[in-house]
Amino acid sequence: MDTAYSLGDLIDAESLARMRAVFSRLCRCEIALCDGTGQRIDDGAVNEGKSVEATRDCKAQAAMSDTRTGEAAAASQRCPVCDVARWHSVPVRWNEQLLGRVVVLEERPDEATREFAELIADVLAQLAARQARIRRRVRELTAVYDLSGLFARSADLSELLNEAARRVCEVMDAKAVGIRLLDEATGELHICGVYNLSQDYLNKGQIKYNSSEIDAAAFRGEVVYIEDARKDPRILFPEHAKKEGLVSGLCAPMSYRGQVVGVLRVYSDHVKRFSDFDIELLRAAASQAAGAVVNSRLFAEQMDAEQHRRHYAHAAEVQRRMIPAEPPRHPKLAFGHVYEPSLELGGDFFDFIDLAKGNVGLAIADVVGKGMPGALMMASVRSALRAHAHSIFDINEIVAHVNRMMCRDTLDSEFATLCYGVFSPDGSRFTYCNAGHNPPLLLRGEAFTALEVGGPLIGVLPDATFERQVIDLHSGDHLVFYTDGVTEALDFAGEAYGVSRLKESILRHRALEVGPMVNQLMWDVRRFAGLAEQSDDITLVLARVR
Repeated sequence: MDTAYSLGDLIDAESLARMRAVFSRLCRCEIALCDGTGQRIDDGAVNEGKSVEATRDCKAQAAMSDTRTGEAAAASQRCPVCDVARWHSVPVRWNEQLLGRVVVLEERPDEATREFAELIADVLAQLAARQARIRRRVRELTAVYDLSGLFARSADLSELLNEAARRVCEVMDAKAVGIRLLDEATGELHICGVYNLSQDYLNKGQIKYNSSEIDAAAFRGEVVYIEDARKDPRILFPEHAKKEGLVSGLCAPMSYRGQVVGVLRVYSDHVKRFSDFDIELLRAAASQAAGAVVNSRLFAEQMDAEQHRRHYAHAAEVQRRMIPAEPPRHPKLAFGHVYEPSLELGGDFFDFIDLAKGNVGLAIADVVGKGMPGALMMASVRSALRAHAHSIFDINEIVAHVNRMMCRDTLDSEFATLCYGVFSPDGSRFTYCNAGHNPPLLLRGEAFTALEVGGPLIGVLPDATFERQVIDLHSGDHLVFYTDGVTEALDFAGEAYGVSRLKESILRHRALEVGPMVNQLMWDVRRFAGLAEQSDDITLVLARVR
């Protein structure tokens, strides 16, 4: 029994008084029940023929005759309180702990009375031991329940594990507790929770779970018993254990839903055999600690994800401001557009650029990738294009400068397609350069012309050269710019929308105003794809000569 008790702690005074009365009747002599110091604890008792004051205390325990321990007393010794000669005392013990005494207040008690007193002591010891076990189990179960509440708190994980180590140490009457968590990247077990272990012991050396037989067994789900850490060959640092005063121990896996995240070790300062209940208690505490670790990590990941989501949303807002909200107003040209990124951040972009003397620039591009990388590349291409569009007259030279910038600032695997052109102030000409982009479609009457003149895609060949083409525009001409998200949209059968369907859609809706027309072009793509997931950004820009 690890906690110090006396009979009065484990059995209430009223019950002891009733027992004393019954034992006295059965023994036909006066029986007294005392604690380990000789203090009467059967308060309900009144010794016949003597006052309560005379029987309350019997403090001559130093002279008591103890038949079990061989403690001798002079035969003529008298109890100074009760004035009884040759009285007899039997200790009530459990696990080497003195709980109290059964005292026969009888002159010259016979052998039968002595044996009966010993029987009474045995009965009381068993009752007290059972009560002590019950109290300990209640204390242990309460500790497990308290650990549940502890781990439910949203506090610092290290603080929680240190507090958990303290509570486990106290409830198991141990010397020290250590909690180590696995670093999956290195295989090391790092101390993350500790109670009553010195810094010198904690700094003893690196521990990898697969190099420690004890920890490896714990990671297989076993609770490992260590009889003596000072001698056990499985202990990696026995000298440190000896110096720290660690002897017997248990090592339990910290397992949560089949995932072992670490180990919980508890040590005593003497050789000790742990009970099955101790093992189950430690396993339960380790499991709860593992749940707290996993939940803490998930919470941290959730917080990181939430922070990334906020950054992502802010980046998407910035990108949306780069995409024109409304088309420019022009006396000779009408514009319409649709832009639908497949993710919150897109890799497509288009732009209208107001130039000197009433010229209007129009750019459409598709950078490799989607999400944040695609958005950053898109912003880079847009910035370079706008910077050079205002300072360089030849369109092909503008594209060449953007290409060199891309080659200088991006990886080999990062590139983009770009088509950039300029409408004259009166809308009669369109000068363009197509750098590897899907050829815009010029519809005049019933015929389509693909605008393919230009050069390779940008960001691959720094010395690439580009050409430009000037085309005359007529009243009623339609120019349709698009990205491959339109023509490569797939239906459930895996068939692509294609350029032919796009041309059919343009012919079908060309009588509409440019805004409704470009929306109908988009709806035709959606109807074709149905409920199939959109896998790429979709951009459509329409220009009509009035």
